[in-house]
Amino acid sequence: MIPVPVGATAELTLVVTAEMTVRFDQLGPVHPVYATYSMAEHFEEAGRMLLLPYLEPGEAAIGRSLSVEHLAPARVGDTVRVTAECVELRGNRLTCACRAVDAQGRELGHGTTVQVVLLQQVLDDRLRRPADPR
Repeated sequence: MIPVPVGATAELTLVVTAEMTVRFDQLGPVHPVYATYSMAEHFEEAGRMLLLPYLEPGEAAIGRSLSVEHLAPARVGDTVRVTAECVELRGNRLTCACRAVDAQGRELGHGTTVQVVLLQQVLDDRLRRPADPR
């Protein structure tokens, strides 16, 4: 991996859709606002967007951890800007601070993502192994 500089950023802009609102498999629709799990997905996507230009041929990345603190609602049709900023690169682990804001600059949420960079072959081998029953 080419070293990702601390402070490097990536940005993802989206418009909240009905599919991004709170809906559970067993409970159905709950609230017509941007779901925390959708925000989490967008934090991971922005972090991956940041990392991709630094991967070398034959490398892959996989998520290791994610945290989200959801602070304010966004409704269907609202524009959301998600940013990921490199705050640490330790060995093969990239930590990004993530933030979601609405079109007025109001912070909707923040958190972190950690991705691990591995050789693609190593990742493929690990994903092919049977799950440990423990």
